[in-house]
Amino acid sequence: MRVLLGPAHELHVGVHGSLLTAPPAGAAYLQCTYTLRFCPDRESCQAFSPLHDPAVAEWVRFVDVPADVEVVHSSRLPVQTPLPWVVDADSLLTPLQVGRFFALGAAARGAPPVPSPGAVARREAAMTARYAGGRCARILFRTEHARRRFLGHLDGRGHRPETIEELAAKSEVVYPAVPATRRVGRPGQPVCVLYMGRTAQDKGATVAAEVFTRLRERHQAGVRLVFLGPCPAALAGRLSSAEAELVPVLPRPAYLDQLGQADVFLSPTTFESFGMGLLEAAAAGLAIVCSAGPGMEHIGELFAPGDNALFVSNADPVAQRVAGYTAAVSELIDNEPLRRRLATNNHALTDRGKLSIRRRNDRLGTVYAQAAALGPDLLGDGGSTPGEGGRRIVDWPEQICHWAGQRCAARIGGRVIA
Repeated sequence: MRVLLGPAHELHVGVHGSLLTAPPAGAAYLQCTYTLRFCPDRESCQAFSPLHDPAVAEWVRFVDVPADVEVVHSSRLPVQTPLPWVVDADSLLTPLQVGRFFALGAAARGAPPVPSPGAVARREAAMTARYAGGRCARILFRTEHARRRFLGHLDGRGHRPETIEELAAKSEVVYPAVPATRRVGRPGQPVCVLYMGRTAQDKGATVAAEVFTRLRERHQAGVRLVFLGPCPAALAGRLSSAEAELVPVLPRPAYLDQLGQADVFLSPTTFESFGMGLLEAAAAGLAIVCSAGPGMEHIGELFAPGDNALFVSNADPVAQRVAGYTAAVSELIDNEPLRRRLATNNHALTDRGKLSIRRRNDRLGTVYAQAAALGPDLLGDGGSTPGEGGRRIVDWPEQICHWAGQRCAARIGGRVIA
């Protein structure tokens, strides 16, 4: 079966990269050029920009799709195609309410990321209708928390019960997966503790630096500390005093090599929509110390406390969190049997458990077969939906989508919270 995967600017290097390298049996992925289509929320002679102006709806139209493609697998966005499609998402709230580019543009300007309540309501009506449409065969969430949050949001906003029931019936959880390595629990000393964060503020870099300082004081030569990612100038001196190795952002293969040399993965992040870094650490056979509570409500779905990871709550004050992370990592440094047990459990979880490629691919294979059974619809599903009202359409080609996303992300230096 040939499955079209896209749009490229929405794909995640870990989540979808793993799909491309390890597809379900009998499935072959391909990618096509595309146009992102916006329906402006207002009628005006003024030029419309998705970075500045709200859109009633947006969707993707793929170009020159080969005749043998049976299913479209879209990341986050509705699809205009005569083919059945499935959509996957960490969370659908951003595309449902404002759209990625409006949120990025607002963040880059330092403005509130939400348009007027009326604009949000009109967009929700139109986007909900597209996800509920007959050509959308399945909605795949990465956590049950995200699925329930999406459905609960619709219920709280007063959407029609039958629409919510339809969306609930076609939605499910498919956990992302990456290949598990053979290495589990590297013995001996020094124990290597790795922190990784591409965006310092929301990945907890300040907390990690303080934890590293305390770990060095407590364990001396018994610990090796690796700080991987952009290092804020304010933290450089502290990390240097802690004798931490500062490693810049690396290409993916080089980063996975770094994971392979570590024993403990430290992640004091303030939020994750899923947490691919945690999954990759588990697959590499590391023990995990990470945040829980606000911003990490889903983490218990992925890892069991004491069996796969040690948790510290984001609800605690900063000083208490620093102490909690220091104590948890220290326990893993001093207690090799505990460290090996967490590593072994994480390897099993990602090799043959619920976070394994086999589990993911078994489910995706069934999803694709069910979607393909709907067959093509020569009339397509690209017409207006409730809330769009026959408004004009503005197209962004693929190249503009990539450029705008990269430019805004560079200005923000962080992530947009959905």
